[in-house]
Amino acid sequence: MFKRTKVTDGTATGQGPDAENWDGKEVGFRKKSKVPGVMITQYIEKLPEGKSHPDFTRKPIALTIQEGKFAFFKAIVTGDPKPTVVWSRNNGDVSDPARYQSKYDPNSNEHTFEMPHVKPDQADTYKCFAKNEYGQAMVTVVLNVIEVGFKMTKAPQQQAEVANCNFKKVLKRRSKVVPKAEEPEKKEGEIDPKFWELLMSADKKDYERICAEFGVTDFRWMLKKLNEMKREREEEQAEFVKNLSDLKPIHINADGTASFELEFDLLDPSSSIYLYKDGEMIPYTKELGDKMKHCLRKVGRKYIFSMRDLMPEDAGFYQLDVEDVNMFSTDFKMVDFLVKIQEVKAMEREDAVFECVISAPLSKLMWFGKNMPLEQGDKYDIEVSEDKLIHRLVVKDCMVVDKGIYAACAGIKSCNAWLVVEADKGAPKGKKTARKTTRAGGSGTDLQKVAQEQQQILDKEREERKEKIKAAREAAAEAAAAEEPEKTADSGAGKDKGAAVKVERIDKTSVAATTTVAGDSGSGHSAGKASGGAKQDGSHADAGGGHSAGKASGGARKDGSIADAGGGHSAGKASGGAKQDGSHADAGGGHSAGKASGGAKQDGSPADAGGGHSAGKASGGAKQDGSHADAGGGHSAGKASGGAKQDGSHADAGGGHSAGKASGGAKQDGSHADAGGHSAGKASGGAKQDGSHADAGGGHSAGKASGGAKQDGSHADAGGGHSAGKASGGAKQDGSHADAGGGHSAGKASGGAKQDGSHADAGGGHSAEEASGGSRQDGSLADAGGGHSAGKASGGAKQDGSLADAGGGHSAEEASGGARQDEPLADAGGEPGITSGLSDIHAIRGQPAELTVKMNTDCDGAWFKDGEPLKSGGGISITKDANIHKLTIHSCRDTDSGLLRFVSGDLSTEGRITVGDVPEFDEDDLHKFSKPVIVRVGQNAAFKMPFQPQESLTVSWFKDGTELKDGGGVKIVREPNHSRLLLRDCLRSDSGEIKIQLKNPFGAVEATSQLIVLDRPGPPEGPVETVETTSSVIEIKWNPPKDDGGSAVTNYIIERQERGHSLWTKLGDVSAEKTSFRDRNVTHGKKYSYRIYAENPQGLSDSLETADSIMAGIMILSGPPGKPKVVSTSKTCINLTWTPPEDDKGVPIIGYQVEKRKKDTNQWLALNAINEPIEDVNYAVKDVTEGAEYEFRVSAINESGAGDASPPSAMACAKNPNMRPCFKDPEDFLVVRAGNSVRVKISYEAEPPPHITWLKDDEPIAPWINVINTEGMSQLVIPSSKRSDSAIYTIKAKNSVGEAFFDVEVRVTDEPKCPGPVELEQTVYGKVAVSWVPSPDQELDDRLYYVVSQHDSNTRMWKTVADRLFANTYTAHNILPGIEYHFRVYAKNDMGLSDPSQSPTWGANSNRVPISSNGVSSMEISFERPPSILVPLKVHTPPKGYQLYMTCAVRGCPTPNVSWYLNNTCINSDKNYYITNSCGVCSMYILRVRENDGGEYRVVAVNSLGKAECSTKLTVRD
Repeated sequence: MFKRTKVTDGTATGQGPDAENWDGKEVGFRKKSKVPGVMITQYIEKLPEGKSHPDFTRKPIALTIQEGKFAFFKAIVTGDPKPTVVWSRNNGDVSDPARYQSKYDPNSNEHTFEMPHVKPDQADTYKCFAKNEYGQAMVTVVLNVIEVGFKMTKAPQQQAEVANCNFKKVLKRRSKVVPKAEEPEKKEGEIDPKFWELLMSADKKDYERICAEFGVTDFRWMLKKLNEMKREREEEQAEFVKNLSDLKPIHINADGTASFELEFDLLDPSSSIYLYKDGEMIPYTKELGDKMKHCLRKVGRKYIFSMRDLMPEDAGFYQLDVEDVNMFSTDFKMVDFLVKIQEVKAMEREDAVFECVISAPLSKLMWFGKNMPLEQGDKYDIEVSEDKLIHRLVVKDCMVVDKGIYAACAGIKSCNAWLVVEADKGAPKGKKTARKTTRAGGSGTDLQKVAQEQQQILDKEREERKEKIKAAREAAAEAAAAEEPEKTADSGAGKDKGAAVKVERIDKTSVAATTTVAGDSGSGHSAGKASGGAKQDGSHADAGGGHSAGKASGGARKDGSIADAGGGHSAGKASGGAKQDGSHADAGGGHSAGKASGGAKQDGSPADAGGGHSAGKASGGAKQDGSHADAGGGHSAGKASGGAKQDGSHADAGGGHSAGKASGGAKQDGSHADAGGHSAGKASGGAKQDGSHADAGGGHSAGKASGGAKQDGSHADAGGGHSAGKASGGAKQDGSHADAGGGHSAGKASGGAKQDGSHADAGGGHSAEEASGGSRQDGSLADAGGGHSAGKASGGAKQDGSLADAGGGHSAEEASGGARQDEPLADAGGEPGITSGLSDIHAIRGQPAELTVKMNTDCDGAWFKDGEPLKSGGGISITKDANIHKLTIHSCRDTDSGLLRFVSGDLSTEGRITVGDVPEFDEDDLHKFSKPVIVRVGQNAAFKMPFQPQESLTVSWFKDGTELKDGGGVKIVREPNHSRLLLRDCLRSDSGEIKIQLKNPFGAVEATSQLIVLDRPGPPEGPVETVETTSSVIEIKWNPPKDDGGSAVTNYIIERQERGHSLWTKLGDVSAEKTSFRDRNVTHGKKYSYRIYAENPQGLSDSLETADSIMAGIMILSGPPGKPKVVSTSKTCINLTWTPPEDDKGVPIIGYQVEKRKKDTNQWLALNAINEPIEDVNYAVKDVTEGAEYEFRVSAINESGAGDASPPSAMACAKNPNMRPCFKDPEDFLVVRAGNSVRVKISYEAEPPPHITWLKDDEPIAPWINVINTEGMSQLVIPSSKRSDSAIYTIKAKNSVGEAFFDVEVRVTDEPKCPGPVELEQTVYGKVAVSWVPSPDQELDDRLYYVVSQHDSNTRMWKTVADRLFANTYTAHNILPGIEYHFRVYAKNDMGLSDPSQSPTWGANSNRVPISSNGVSSMEISFERPPSILVPLKVHTPPKGYQLYMTCAVRGCPTPNVSWYLNNTCINSDKNYYITNSCGVCSMYILRVRENDGGEYRVVAVNSLGKAECSTKLTVRD
């Protein structure tokens, strides 16, 4: 007994138990593994402590590998006791140790399944079982093998299915484009199949290019054929994919790979996708890795095929197939560079040109600059010539940054060159030069000439292809227009004609050679297929020229003769007879839509089955003696067939216009059998064995005209009848003539049977039924003809040569000749027939079954079962009611199955009866299945239904009447004794009726269950209705949700939001029965929004929210405020003010809303939202456009909203008020060091904007002086100033209101040069006149003056005694004798002091004579002194960003230590200041003055004797 499976996971309420068996063991409880895809079955319900069932910690991974490689799977299993691991495969065994090896590594606990040198037949689904005494674990893994050298053109192969010992034919992939190695030699004018494949995947705009490439000029023919092929291809594609779109041909990417793309949806995700190159399958990987060259990856619906490491051999024709249907084709061409791009040297701001010529037309090249792809735009122009051979790249306005390597790529071919950009040395420094109009570069060769030569080569190749195709078509047209050759024999007239005709074989793409033959089967205009016959002796088989829709086929020869099967106009099949002796078999010329077939010859004579216009089949008779069998010329729609000959005679089965079958009789003696009737039935010549003539032709009957059988050389004639029935000649064995022809009956005219040479005539009848000649064995004539009866005229049976006549009657009944043994006439009527016969039936066991046969006459019959006669009894009843025969089985049993047959005379019908049962369900299983399955959203729902195994059982699953298919979220498992349905990730919409149907030939049975998917309820149904609104209460109402989520709604939750607030507050909940709510906590005049949630055990629904806010009470709006007034306007702002409304309706005003309307428009635009009121009564409107005119209105806002709007204001224009120009805080004096730039900035105000003019000393400024005007400011800039630029500059601003002037003095100067030599002269006592030569800068600088410093030997300090001296003399006072004096003279201007000019020494020591000490030692003199400042710091006011030198002179002994301070902070170590001390001259240098460099600078000199300091201030100007 099987243990019931206990579902512990993955199932839901209502699912039935499962029963399974593996390897004969009892299977119990299904367990879930931590590793996805592992199936675990536990044998016992509770495991002993410390024991465990098997499980996989590492499962095998699916593998796709190339043929001949080493394939292996690895798995790691756990379990206590240690599991046993077994490997198997679905379709085969793994017992061969040479191909399959199982290994185990105890160190790593890995189980390995190895397949060395894997073969394609090893591709399969493999299973790994791990089993111990407590359970088993199983996992499946797929192995795919890519066959090496796998060709699309390989013949179908067979692969064994070991599992069920069946063998299936596995069709290999096949393409219309074959590999080059297997490509047959192309015939003259043949179109490459790639042409059609490319057209079916190309855009319409590319049709002309593809046609030109392949030399196709007949576009109408091309489009017609292409549409037919597209329809066929789309039908094939629809079986595997849908939504095929976005076909992008192969192209080279920027990263050096090539790719093509297309989008489609696979109907079956497991469908195989194949890639081909030139007809040969290529392996690919799913990702573009390092090991595989080709990659096919899927991105959404898009499939992208990529190739890396491109080489010249990668060029070719690529195709993508799904299963065996082509989806996309593209041609990857290799283009070479005839002229490559050359290095370009361009000047700055000049255009650079790269150009090249390629070997084949391309609409676009890939251009790269410095490894970046370039596109057409402002910087680059990409040009292509009309013939698409010359390509140019123009780099516009070259700058130095554009230099680098540029490349052109065409497929995998590329060329590159440098672009060198040289700076323009003649351009003014610091000024951008104008763009040049010249172009630099080019190839240096005549590109047009090279392109024309290449175009001529391409045109020549194209014309050659066109000529080939044209020649083929002209040859086809000539053959079609040729006259129809003469027939070898004229069917229907009984004439044997031989003719020599010229046959040309023409097919779509080639023209075969022509020949002259002894017989003809050509010139027909049938639309079929013309095929040459099979020859084994080198002779010529011609099956051409036929326009038949059928098949014209030459006969088979083994002796060197020629078999012709052509020319027929038949839509059927014209086939030449078989010859083995060199004779000519002709099956052609017929216009029949049927089949024209030449007879079989073995003696060298020609067999003719041609010329017939019949729509049936014209067939030449069989000859074995060299005679001529003719089955041609008939216009019948039936079959014209020549008789069989073995003696060299002529069998003629032609000329008939019948729509039936004209067949020549069989001859074995050389006589002539003619079957050439015009009947629409069948005209057949009789059988001859003695050389006589059997004629079954000429009949116009639509029935069957058949010549009688002759064995004695006599002539059997079954022809000429116009009957629509059957005209048949009698059987002769004595050489007499049997005639069954000429009848106009629509029935059947049949000649009697003769064995004595007499004439049996069964013709001429006009009966609509059958005129039949009697049976004779003595040579007499049996006549069954001439009757016009609509019944049946039948000749009697004769055995003595007498004539049996059953004709002439006009009765609508049946005239039947009696049976005769002598010569008197016997009249017989119609024959019995079966109008309703037996067929195969399936009977249900235990139920009655009835079989009925209906005859056209009342006649007896017998029943048989499996060959044994049946009689009534034993549960079977056989009854007869007039012409209806019944067999009834009262209760069917298994023994009643068999083949039943009903026989009545020579008539019989049969049918098979099979007894069985309708499928059934077990009642317990049916009861369990009927329980509803309840799952939550996102869970899986599983259904299982056991049943008894049966043959021919079809299992189907339905949901709400729609059949479910395996795939996507639906998984259907069909086992012999049960079926399972799994619905993954259920949604609420998946709820419904689930039905399983079991169906066999005896009937069907169904079982129904319900799937309930629980979810949150849907939102309550809206809209929310306002039942009541007062100043203290708001009542709302809603409707229950349409979908309760599978479980009843328990309650509703209500939330509220006050208008102007973002917070939602929960008000409470109400029961599910109540769908209304009263909100009592409201404030009059305020607006509220509400939202309602429905709740069930699964959670909250989405909310239903009120469309608009609901006001508590009646809306009271304020009156209109006063008319707004425009206070001021500017181009960016308009200031408004207004007065509050006179009537606020008793409700406080919260604020105001301002609206604007532009002139000439009707729309008012709010400048602020209602929930963002303007609290004041004035507002600055900044959302304006300069120059536009606006009017404004204001509304007062209270709790109820915005009230009535005020009257609109006057129109206000957004512009500044008119004003006369005026300058703001200008500087009137500016000193600049020579060489620095001069910048004079003047700010102004004016409306409208003024016209600015600058003057220099009342003259226009020089062209090199720049003037920069911006809004509200004008700048005068002198880039590099000179002393001559010193002048008074005047700015003039003028507008419509007035004008203004302002003068700025600019002084360009430098530190002055020192004065000349100083002279001293004493004029009076105590005074010394100091004079000096003027400084060279005195004439250049009218602001230069002099400073005089004095030094005496008493104080030993320099002090300034005169300053701002504009003269060159100075008188020094208080000059005392005995004291030495020194003077220094400095030149000074706005830039500072010059170097001093030193005077000679004045005083006692200057004229003193040295006095000898006379040995008396004098005192040592000490030179130590404290520090002193010789030259103090000067005041500096440099502009921001300029450089600055600050110097002073310090003296002291010992040499003092000097420190610099800025705002009392030592800056000696600050890197922003460069400080030096050279021989007492202390300097500080600032490269660029900053704002924070301003302040008080102080220099402190300290030594051991004292300290000295000086200071100054630095002001930084903007």
